[in-house]
Amino acid sequence: MNRLPSATARLVSLLVLLSGMMLPMAWAQQTGQPEQGNAVVTAIEGTAQNPAATLERLAYIQGVLSQKIDERSSLGEAIKAANEQDQEDLRVQAEELGEDIQQLRDTLETIAIGGVDSSLFAPAEEQKDSNWREDIALIAQPVIDSLKDLTEKPRKIKELNDRIMLRQQELATATLALDNLTLLAKRAPEGELAASLERLVKLWQGRLDDAQSDIEIARFQIADLQGDKTLAQTVAESLQDFVTGRGLTLLIALLAASAVYFGVRFLMRGYRSSLVDKTTPESRTRYRLAAYSVQVLTFVLILIAVFVVFYERGDVLLLGLLILLIVGLALGIRNLLPRYLSEARLLLNIGPMRESERILYRGLPWRVEHINMYTVLRNPELHGVLRIPLAEFHDTTSRPSGKDPWFPSSRGDIVLLEDHSLMEVIDQNPDTVVLKHRGGQLVSMPTAEFYRATMTNLTRGGTFGVTSSFGVDYQHQDISLTQVPRLLRDAVREQLSQTDLSDFIKDVRVELKLANDSSLDYWIFVTCDSRAAKSYRKIERIIQSACIDACTRASLNIPFPHLSVLHKPG
Repeated sequence: MNRLPSATARLVSLLVLLSGMMLPMAWAQQTGQPEQGNAVVTAIEGTAQNPAATLERLAYIQGVLSQKIDERSSLGEAIKAANEQDQEDLRVQAEELGEDIQQLRDTLETIAIGGVDSSLFAPAEEQKDSNWREDIALIAQPVIDSLKDLTEKPRKIKELNDRIMLRQQELATATLALDNLTLLAKRAPEGELAASLERLVKLWQGRLDDAQSDIEIARFQIADLQGDKTLAQTVAESLQDFVTGRGLTLLIALLAASAVYFGVRFLMRGYRSSLVDKTTPESRTRYRLAAYSVQVLTFVLILIAVFVVFYERGDVLLLGLLILLIVGLALGIRNLLPRYLSEARLLLNIGPMRESERILYRGLPWRVEHINMYTVLRNPELHGVLRIPLAEFHDTTSRPSGKDPWFPSSRGDIVLLEDHSLMEVIDQNPDTVVLKHRGGQLVSMPTAEFYRATMTNLTRGGTFGVTSSFGVDYQHQDISLTQVPRLLRDAVREQLSQTDLSDFIKDVRVELKLANDSSLDYWIFVTCDSRAAKSYRKIERIIQSACIDACTRASLNIPFPHLSVLHKPG
């Protein structure tokens, strides 16, 4: 007993708490002392605070372990004395006892050494021939282990609580069974029945004792996992470890990546300002090829810089995550390579769609202003642009613009629609065209629908024509080819010259159009300047008014439909 304090002191100096007493080792410092060394120091400090409680728990577990060993020894003697059939049942019980004894020994060792990872001293397994899948799994193993460590403590506590609940159910069941067996044993049965009842009492008593001891051991382990530190202390220590460990590594990696990025940009800016000959025109395709090559090179250099930082800092978790990221990018590029090649051709302006050319997109013509990840399309006649993802243009082919019109109208134009409605174009954008009637009411229609509609633009072309018809009676047939056309033409010219449209009239023509059923019809065509487009309907009315006035002054009869009634004698 006199040697106990010194032995205890030596034992306490090597004890560590269970790994669940602290935050996962994934948050430990990656430089300086190894993770295991930090865990040992923390565990020794936690165990040294209450060595008496630890020894009490170890003594309890040792008592249960000794009892199990005695039971196994008794079973060994019983196996030797039993017949062959009973030996098989007893061997099964002995194997179960052996598993319990090994588990108790492992638990005793775990608590005694404070949860230090003893797997380091386990015999190394023979290496087998590996394939690439196993190599990838080996790289990802530190990441998986670190993620497991994040939930190690709550998972262990939950497992122990579940074990306690299960053992409590077993304890209740064993207590009820013993009560029933005790009640039967009090009646003092004789012979083999008494022996069987005695054997059952021992069996269920052993189960009850096992459940009780397992509950106590689980409670000891939960107490060790929870530890004596408060949540605030645990969080503070974890934050400190992160800042001095992995946080510092991430900061250095960020600084290295920034240095590479801005360094490449600085070198390229210096190259363009001092070495590039600005007097010669630069090929847009060559410029883009060089620009994208520099971007790819910058990305690769950043990956290398970050990899070197993680490697030098010895952060296995971050290094594994970076390798997995690179492998994932490589696999993704392999699957998407055909699509990327197609987009690369478009980006380099050597694909089927090229800048400054014309395409038909969603039913409208567009000029390709700029090809990038979001391609800019513009129609010079529409107010606004479109920014469309490059992926939508894989099968699009452009053609040189030439002098083809981009839209049938411009803002301010006067158009005559298919239903003879006279409209002024107020606004037109990629979505909607707004038209205004003579009275001021507005009409909106989709731009693509307006583009497909049949219309006459009175503003474009410089001039437009107004067509009208007028008829005279057949009794003037003798002068219908000479005097009547001249009379109507002079009347239309005279009346138009008396209006504010006189400066916009280019020509007036009158010709015989048709010998109709009851009249001789004349075709009247007035050519006007496009600036008079708003007066299209007014010119139609002036033409009819002038023709009527001319017929009145010249005493020419204006025909009207006749209805003839024929009487046939009966």
